[in-house]
Amino acid sequence: MLTLFCKISAMKYYKGACEKDQPYNGGKFVLENGYGAEQYNFLSVEVEGVGELCLGFVETKTNPAKGSPNDLHFEKIKGCETLKNEDSVDGVLVVWCATTALNETSIVGWYRNATIFRTYQECEFDTGDVQLYNVIALKENCVLLPQGERHRHIWDAPVAKVRTFGFGQSMIWYASEDAAQKYIIDITDQIENYKGENWIDRCAED
Repeated sequence: MLTLFCKISAMKYYKGACEKDQPYNGGKFVLENGYGAEQYNFLSVEVEGVGELCLGFVETKTNPAKGSPNDLHFEKIKGCETLKNEDSVDGVLVVWCATTALNETSIVGWYRNATIFRTYQECEFDTGDVQLYNVIALKENCVLLPQGERHRHIWDAPVAKVRTFGFGQSMIWYASEDAAQKYIIDITDQIENYKGENWIDRCAED
């Protein structure tokens, strides 16, 4: 299974930043502005002819030399090595992670059978608002773990400074290291067999 791990700011519901759901541990931009584009990662939108979709965002940083965001190099994913010239790839399990209030990097949810894009995409709504995204999936394939569930150590996400694999300074981990493959097999099996509560329809007003 094609698998990508993405680190985003920590929130309860990811339905938009508000007084009851302030993002944190999301880097300089989130700290200075009180939100990041990932604030809507688990807010589904209706797309005519397609269905309800979640538009996910992970920061790829900005290249100082180009003055523009870096590409998402999905050819680094195990199984995608030949896709250096593609603009997108389908059928990816995208695992969303965040640094929680306990200072642990934990899995907060996932998109199954997602499409990932090399560069940021834009979705403009009737209101005139524009949402950036580089991951997209049908709502039915998206799971947001309840906040308490995320603190269970079975959902720990690896960090390179602790293990020989995992997240480094980048918000993206391509999970291609040989040493990581047992972890990948175990966590994807855990995700596939998850039968617990899904907060995809929960919001701060609940």
